[in-house]
Amino acid sequence: MRRAPSLGAVVFALLVVATLAAFAWSQRLKRDPLVLDRVSFGTPASRAFTPNRDCHFDRIRIRFRVTRSDNANVQVIKPGGKLVVTLARDEFLKRYRFFTFYWDGRVRNDGKADPGRYKLRVKLLDQDRTLVPGGVMRLHEAPREPTRNCPPRGRPIEVGH
Repeated sequence: MRRAPSLGAVVFALLVVATLAAFAWSQRLKRDPLVLDRVSFGTPASRAFTPNRDCHFDRIRIRFRVTRSDNANVQVIKPGGKLVVTLARDEFLKRYRFFTFYWDGRVRNDGKADPGRYKLRVKLLDQDRTLVPGGVMRLHEAPREPTRNCPPRGRPIEVGH
């Protein structure tokens, strides 16, 4: 007489199959190249800036490269995901080129961002993907020095380098 497998044996077999499938999927993901790489904030010495309009560290440089061409929204967010400001909307990002953006600590409606940590978010529109790389930008409050005539710093967006 043949006995039916117990419920415990069936559950164990399903867990083994699910574990193997998860392992295979993670190995596949490891082989895929990163879509957003070589991300850097500020200078190598500092990821902090003080946007008090004294001509020193008034804005932070955001630089990255994408490995797949796409139209994207480039945004600054709080670590919890709340949108602070959009630096570029529907910007075409060509693969394997570096893109540089600058943020001056301003938020939507021309307000001033609070001191704290901020992150980069790149929304790839055609791929319907949202990428938030590691690392943070730190905005510090500093007393404003007497106003100076700061030299022009170029365009807010520079493409390719």
